[in-house]
Amino acid sequence: MSNRIVCNSLIVTGTRPEIIKMVPVYFALKKTGNHVFWCHTGQHDSLADQTFEAFGVIPDYVFQRPQGEGISPLVSGLLTNIDSLLKTHLFQCVLVHGDTSSTLSAALAAFYNKVPVIAHVEAGLRSGSLSHPFPEESNRLLVAQIADVHFAPTQGACDALLKENISKDKIHVTGNTAIDAQHLLVSSGKIVKRDSTKVLVTAHRRENWQNISIISDAIKKLSALRPELEFVFVVHPNPDVRAKVEACLANTAKVTISEPLDYLALQQCLAESILVLTDSGGIQEEAPSYGKRVVVLRETTERPEAVAQGYSVLAGASDVDRIVESALTMLNAEAFSGSNNPFGDGLASEHIAARINALCGPTDV
Repeated sequence: MSNRIVCNSLIVTGTRPEIIKMVPVYFALKKTGNHVFWCHTGQHDSLADQTFEAFGVIPDYVFQRPQGEGISPLVSGLLTNIDSLLKTHLFQCVLVHGDTSSTLSAALAAFYNKVPVIAHVEAGLRSGSLSHPFPEESNRLLVAQIADVHFAPTQGACDALLKENISKDKIHVTGNTAIDAQHLLVSSGKIVKRDSTKVLVTAHRRENWQNISIISDAIKKLSALRPELEFVFVVHPNPDVRAKVEACLANTAKVTISEPLDYLALQQCLAESILVLTDSGGIQEEAPSYGKRVVVLRETTERPEAVAQGYSVLAGASDVDRIVESALTMLNAEAFSGSNNPFGDGLASEHIAARINALCGPTDV
């Protein structure tokens, strides 16, 4: 025990969205003098380096993705790797984000090693179905049971935690740190808001792979109905998914089939789009900041605030006409400024850092 390195906090991420949303928290903690370390698990290696580079962050520890196919060997390997780090460092707090396998693994490792504070950022999001999304819904439910502090991005997320009998004094409504990340980029001049006739399309969720041809057909029909529009379809790297998209859209005018974009390129594309079709949770949060409307390619969403305020509409991904009609409705809707994002004001990370420091730091370590 005496040979362990003593630190305030450890941030654990495994995917690009986690990196993006934890960068502002990392900066906020460092600004207050919190001795914070960053561990990236390697769950998703693709684009991680570019995302860290975009914000000028160098993680302290980077693991290789565990070998083996499927969720069980992934979680087992992640848990082992994070456990080894916690056995050589004495952290007062471990911060996890969202609902990935890395989130669950880090929370479990911290719990098993009796880390004093397990903090869950973006807590309380719920779809109400363990199957959609899978396994993310179960991951966040499990993490909620062992977290010591829950940073809910919205009042709705807070209410969901209260319904699960999470103590009110452990929940803090902060806003979403994704908005903080956007503010960092816009204020630095790396992202420029502009108008165009571009429609951004993404469909990366596993449950939508079987619907990818339907989504592609909807784009083709929209292109015929609104020939002035230019579509950018950012396609999942899975070769079977890409093949289906290309089979439908390869010869369609004004449709660009794109490889996955790095964070800066995706944000710029979002900032200059007239409409977004997506199954991404992060994009649902980010689009309102740029004044962009979203057609959600899912039947449910953990982000109902955007739907309630008219920023988004649920269209599913199993009916071409429903997707097309939803897109046309959003295209014809009155424009909005984007000055009032329901998911935050850009100050979430400061609230989180203040609470973490009140619980466990900063101290001279």
